[in-house]
Amino acid sequence: MNHPSRVVIDTNVLIVANGKADHVGSGCMNSAAEFLEHAESRAVVVLDSSWQIFEEYERYCSFKGQPGLGDHFFLHLHRRQADPRRVQKVHITPDGDGSYEEIPDGLRTFDPSDHKFVATVIADERKSVIVNCADSDWRQAAQELTQNHIVVIEICGS
Repeated sequence: MNHPSRVVIDTNVLIVANGKADHVGSGCMNSAAEFLEHAESRAVVVLDSSWQIFEEYERYCSFKGQPGLGDHFFLHLHRRQADPRRVQKVHITPDGDGSYEEIPDGLRTFDPSDHKFVATVIADERKSVIVNCADSDWRQAAQELTQNHIVVIEICGS
């Protein structure tokens, strides 16, 4: 698979790589692990400067970097957070209503827990893409996301 070089990674990718998503098969778990290996060595991971994405990763991953590949990737991000060749941060602006000023009107009804990922891509001037494994919300909102120039890569198929 040809993986993107600038990414915003949905938390479910790390969860799947850790083998903690019972609703996906081993093929999806292998795809998540393969993608994270790519991202670790050959991609720029874009995070928000207020650490909302990283803090969500922290709820599901270990700073020990084990036992899963999602944990390993999480530790990698923590260690490389100051290396702009691997991690870049953009500012997103909370709007006071549980969303972000960057979210366009056409995506206001999209899953609020995923707004931080969309806002990060928009704050990154849409240079990055969102990577998803197991969250069906992204597929369900594909038309609205496309209309707003948000690219989502589904690494476990459709």
